[in-house]
Amino acid sequence: MADHNRHGLLRREYLKRASGIGAAGVAAGLAGCMGGGDSVDTLILGTWGGSWQESMIEAVSDSYEEDTGITMEYVIGNDTERFNRLVAQRDDPPIDVSQLDAAGLVRGENENLWLELTEDIVPRIADVPSQFKSDYWTLQIFAASALLYNTDTMDSAPESWGAYLNAEYEGRVGLYTEDPTHDLLAFALHQTDGEDPTAMDQAFDMYEEIVAEMDPVFITSSDEYGNRWQNGELDIARYWSARAASWGEDGPVGFSIPSAGAFTTNFGNAIPANTPEEKIDAAGEFINHTLQQDAAQVIAEQMYYTNPVPDIEYPEGVQDKLVQEDDLENLQVPPFDFIAENRSSWDQRVQEIIDEYN
Repeated sequence: MADHNRHGLLRREYLKRASGIGAAGVAAGLAGCMGGGDSVDTLILGTWGGSWQESMIEAVSDSYEEDTGITMEYVIGNDTERFNRLVAQRDDPPIDVSQLDAAGLVRGENENLWLELTEDIVPRIADVPSQFKSDYWTLQIFAASALLYNTDTMDSAPESWGAYLNAEYEGRVGLYTEDPTHDLLAFALHQTDGEDPTAMDQAFDMYEEIVAEMDPVFITSSDEYGNRWQNGELDIARYWSARAASWGEDGPVGFSIPSAGAFTTNFGNAIPANTPEEKIDAAGEFINHTLQQDAAQVIAEQMYYTNPVPDIEYPEGVQDKLVQEDDLENLQVPPFDFIAENRSSWDQRVQEIIDEYN
């Protein structure tokens, strides 16, 4: 079912958007900074804390406040707790803009949580390729769910997810147990030569083989992943290319896109459907700011994520650490609906496998 993406539709759509933006895109960007929000004093953003919040303030909030005179406030938490709060308070949303991973955005769309995003509300959304948006949300950043490898112990980048089963790396392969979704999607691609990311039975066969034979390192947080890479404890793993680029500054880690393909990891914005009418323009204007050149550059420089708008230019020394144009040929946007429907059952099945062998 994923064959159309595998053969470069993502790249062609991205390039088509880049060639068609030009002056129209500049005009749309400027339009988002005019009007709207005159009667609004504060805007509340639901987002993640830590380094992401700090980067968002520098990249987006500071310029938004300066341009509009509106003060930003924040509700901090992980995707699940913030999403559940939105569901519980859908009639009176606790926030005006919600930042979630793409699976959360799709789940919210399926549960009618979001306001429709027209170009009148978010002008710059016209420049976002179709794979990175719907009628109700738009992505802000993406990276590759890539194959990470140890640059000290390996002479060249591995080209296959099958490296997970190379006996040479026994005891030094990582599995991300906090959320096994993207490990499983990668294994499904490997097992079907890139044809079917929904082949979960085959993915679990590979997962079980790795657990049974490779004595893997089970990783429970992003910080733990980074520490293990920086300490040279891993040879093979699967995680975000943006994180690998950051960790590679202090440790022996690189990333590659295997020949069977990989997925993007995606995070974006939506406006709750019952946001007060007087705040809608202000909320749309904030999302528009996230799709601007300056905001994209700050996020790329600090965290190595790529903005979905194709005409963004990145500083020298940063561009080569981002997802490259050629990478798009082997990148697929995840099957968001499929993930949203099955994620919790995958967690349980993974834990049963780990318990069986440990």
